[in-house]
Amino acid sequence: MNLPDDHFSLFWIGLGWLLLVLALVWSIKTAPWHKIKGDSEAFNVFIGTSVLLSFIWAGAASIGGGLSFHILLMASVTLMFGPQFALFSAILALVGVTAMGQSGVLMFGMNAVLMAVIPIFIVWLMTLFAYRYLERHFFVFVLFNGFFAAAVSTFVSLLIAAGVMWLGGLHETEKLTQSFLPYIPLMVIPEAFANGMVVLALVVLKPQWVSCFDDDEFLKGK
Repeated sequence: MNLPDDHFSLFWIGLGWLLLVLALVWSIKTAPWHKIKGDSEAFNVFIGTSVLLSFIWAGAASIGGGLSFHILLMASVTLMFGPQFALFSAILALVGVTAMGQSGVLMFGMNAVLMAVIPIFIVWLMTLFAYRYLERHFFVFVLFNGFFAAAVSTFVSLLIAAGVMWLGGLHETEKLTQSFLPYIPLMVIPEAFANGMVVLALVVLKPQWVSCFDDDEFLKGK
């Protein structure tokens, strides 16, 4: 998505920053800071993930006129770190993308909302739903929390991004219906597949990196 500064009014710029600040305040107040105290491995994984995410986001596929797509990986990052630290990681990644000139400085807040706050919120709600109402099973975790949550969160985020571009005057309805909306389903599938594979690999090889996964609950006795 990586919205540019052009054509957006102060209303959209201010709204984006307001929503981002509110999300950051909540994250700072509720983050489980005790879990990372003195944990150098967790810190290294966090920084490494943020850097990798920045390069992935910077490599957006442009289809002209400021329209672009890229893998978000917010489902994987949320399951790894929880919603608060996932937001911190995404903001660090977006700082890198913005510094590379791939995203608008003034629209940083709105880009963060579209690329991080919204998908993280959706993934976390679906994760809580699965934890409460679905069987705590390895494949449920991978398929629902990884694959399906990634698909739903990406679909919603891209639709909202289209609405922002239309209401903000960046693109007309005809442009969006011809060059953006038809590509949304095409992005949902690889996003779901990528997150599903990342989550699967992590819970098999490095389950300690996935804060939302517990061997005792999802594997033992299954």
